[in-house]
Amino acid sequence: MSRSPAVPKHLRGSWADILTPTADAPPFHPDQTAQLPDAARRWLGHAIAAGTLLRRRIEMRQHGQIKIAGRWWPIRCRQALDPLQGYLWPVRTSIAGLPLIGFDLLADGEAELTHRLLGVIPVVHVQEPGLVRSAAARAASEICWSPATALHPAVSWNAAGPDEATVSIPVAGETVDVTLRAARDGSLISLTTRRWTRSDDGSWQWRTFGAHVLQETTFAGFTVPSRVVAGYGDDFAGAGAFIRLVVDDLIAH
Repeated sequence: MSRSPAVPKHLRGSWADILTPTADAPPFHPDQTAQLPDAARRWLGHAIAAGTLLRRRIEMRQHGQIKIAGRWWPIRCRQALDPLQGYLWPVRTSIAGLPLIGFDLLADGEAELTHRLLGVIPVVHVQEPGLVRSAAARAASEICWSPATALHPAVSWNAAGPDEATVSIPVAGETVDVTLRAARDGSLISLTTRRWTRSDDGSWQWRTFGAHVLQETTFAGFTVPSRVVAGYGDDFAGAGAFIRLVVDDLIAH
């Protein structure tokens, strides 16, 4: 499975809207982090090279694995991301040799999951208010790939410990708190949040959602996670993991 998925034709406008270039993006200077908690200040000093324009809208190519029905399957995906606005994630999975093609979307305050076997046969289609709340937590947690968002005036920070800081991010009518854990050198170790999720019986509930960073890469001045494992519960990187992602390319807009 070598092909990245195409952006669905009816969603190309959403893709372009999310990746609208950040207006008047200033260059980064470490002084801009002076009022932030220590862990946040260390992370941003590590994640953004001095002079890098603070563009927060992110375009990525990714590959990895996703757990479906207890088994890991390969995926290839693309993503348009703005943690303050939403995302579009076209993804292609191969299950038992058959392509499962679809997308996850949060845009204009609405969310949708649609995935079709062979690109035709519906397998997953979710479009309801609970999904918006869940998708908002995902968008906010992906601030790890958009460090410039951390300095936007709409977000706020609080210390959560010597190596942790919590950022509050408004997105899709929700305010999502994400706690980031940074090493002494500022490299990102993990992040956690509470995410509204649907259980097997169809009911919705709050669960811990987290991601553990396994590797970082620098893309044009931004040093971000390039290999992560994410999932639910206290053991989100182990027994609770459902996705492993590698970032192949990242462009800030």
